[in-house]
Amino acid sequence: MEHPLFGALHYSKHDGWENADFSLWGFDGVQLLIDGGPEGPSPVQEEAFTRFEAARESLLPRCLAAVDEVRASFEVPKAEFRVSGLTIPSLVEDGEPHDRLWTLWFDLEGDEHFMYGVQSDDDWTTVVAFADD
Repeated sequence: MEHPLFGALHYSKHDGWENADFSLWGFDGVQLLIDGGPEGPSPVQEEAFTRFEAARESLLPRCLAAVDEVRASFEVPKAEFRVSGLTIPSLVEDGEPHDRLWTLWFDLEGDEHFMYGVQSDDDWTTVVAFADD
């Protein structure tokens, strides 16, 4: 499916919709995953993504600062982060908490051990950073 916001999307029952070569906020090669059924992304997901994308100027620095704190706590040398993935939840009304949980993934140049990310379930009002090995 060619989607006007999300580009070339491929569907699988396990992962939902995926674009492995998405461009986001000036970063290319971002893996985009959208939780949804075979009908495609919902209008609610499209509207939420449009708000998310428009918030780059304030949101990206907050997310970078949050993952940098996690990096420092592991005493990993400072380097450049790049956005590497975005997971858009189903955003179904009256759903489970995970139905509202977004994840923005980062790669840290030179760090092959950890994957870094931030999550939000309140439309990016708060972000929680983590590292996953």
